[in-house]
Amino acid sequence: MTEGRTFRRDEAARLLQSYGLKTTTASLATMATRGGGPRYFKVGKLCMYPLSDLQSWVSQRTTGLLDSTSTKKGAYIDNFIGFDCELEDNLFITGHPGFDEITRLLDQEAEMQAHMDSARTKYDQQFI
Repeated sequence: MTEGRTFRRDEAARLLQSYGLKTTTASLATMATRGGGPRYFKVGKLCMYPLSDLQSWVSQRTTGLLDSTSTKKGAYIDNFIGFDCELEDNLFITGHPGFDEITRLLDQEAEMQAHMDSARTKYDQQFI
């Protein structure tokens, strides 16, 4: 079992909103079924979110402290990934919602490109 403070789903949503995230009780419920949300456990039908997991989830979605507005945008990604290498090298590392989303989008792009290539081949065959 977890140690420390835990929050019901509605309390967790309010806590996340206090950090500036536009998270509702309904969005947490959706993320619980689709993935990408903070970790939770169930007590009967009640979903409970440990404070440490909520804070970790928030830190994954923020840039952290910046010392000025001229700080390079995207520089926080190196801390998010945890490695000193290119983003493309880490696309298949799961556990971070950002990686899973990038992988999903790249798969969609490859599928769309395959459809376009197929259509181009059919078009060329008709008019050549």
